[in-house]
Amino acid sequence: MSFIMGVHPNPHYAADCASRIATAEARYARALMQCDAAMASGFGSAAHRAALEFLTTAKATLHAARLTRFRTIADYAAWLFDDAATNAGEFAVIPDFDAFTSIEEAEAAHERALRHRREGTLERKSRLDTGQPPGLAAFAEAEAVISTWRLFGNAETCIECMVSFQQIGDKFHICLAHPWGALTGHSNEAFRRIATQLARESILLHSPATAPVFLPDGHRRAQNRELIREVNALAASFQFYRHLLPGHGLREEFARVDMGWDGATFYDPDWSAMVFATLPETLRAAAAASPTQLMRGDGAEARPRFPFIPESRQIGGETSR
Repeated sequence: MSFIMGVHPNPHYAADCASRIATAEARYARALMQCDAAMASGFGSAAHRAALEFLTTAKATLHAARLTRFRTIADYAAWLFDDAATNAGEFAVIPDFDAFTSIEEAEAAHERALRHRREGTLERKSRLDTGQPPGLAAFAEAEAVISTWRLFGNAETCIECMVSFQQIGDKFHICLAHPWGALTGHSNEAFRRIATQLARESILLHSPATAPVFLPDGHRRAQNRELIREVNALAASFQFYRHLLPGHGLREEFARVDMGWDGATFYDPDWSAMVFATLPETLRAAAAASPTQLMRGDGAEARPRFPFIPESRQIGGETSR
C-alpha cells in the first residue's frame, strides 16, 4: 500500500517496528488462549478476571506496536480509512489525512466515520421502499399534492407535523407525518384532535353558516338539523393517513387511518385500517423538507384557508412552502 506523506511525524514510529509487532502479536495470541482456558474455572472467577486483564493489556500493547510502522500521522490515517468498510464504499467523505496532527485526532475522525456509517445503514434499513401502494390513488402526482409543516396545540403541548393534502373528486386525502412518539403518550387523542381541527377549519371555510354545529352540543340540536346533514356529508369526504418517520431504530410506517364522526369530532382512530408496504415518493419528499417558519395550528393568529382550494396552496392556516 502506498501512503500519503504528511508533514506531521508519528512520534511512535520505530525502525524495528516489524519485530515489535511480531512480539506483540505473539503475546496477544497467548492472552487469547489463556482467556479461553480460564473459562473452565467459571465465568467471572478470579482466574478468568486475571486472564481478561492480561488480554486487555496485550491488546493495548499490540495497538501501540502497530503504531510504530507509520512514519507520519497521515500514513496512519490512510491505513485507518483504507479498511474493509471504506473499501466497501461506506464512507461518503474521506478527510484530508495531512490535516491530522495527532494519532488521537485521526482515530477520533475514523470512529466518527464508522458511527455515521452504522447510523446510515440503520436508517436505510428502517426506511420503506418508495412507490405508489397498489390501490391508492392519493399522493401519486407531486403537482397535485400540497404539503406544509405545521404546529398544533398550545404553549404547553406543541406537536409538529407535515400535513400533505390532495383532492381527488369529492374525496379529501390528508396525511400527517411525524416522528415516532411525537404525539406523546396519548397518540389516539392527539391524532383525532388534529384531524378534527383540520376538518372543522375546512368545513367552516367552505360553509361558514355551519358554525352553530360546532358550538357546545350544536351537533345535537334539532334546529341545526339541515346544517348537521351538510357537516356530516363534508366530514365523510375526509380520508386521513399517518406517516411515521424512521428514527431510533424504529421502522418507517405509512398507513390509512379510519375514524368515526359523531357530528362534530372524529373518534376512535383505527391505525390498522390499511398499512402500506411502500411510501409514495411525494410523501418522502415532503417529510424531507425543512420545517422552517412554522405557523401555529390553533387558528388564533389568522383565519385559515380552505385546504382544497388549489389556488390558495394552503392547509389549515399555513401557506405551503
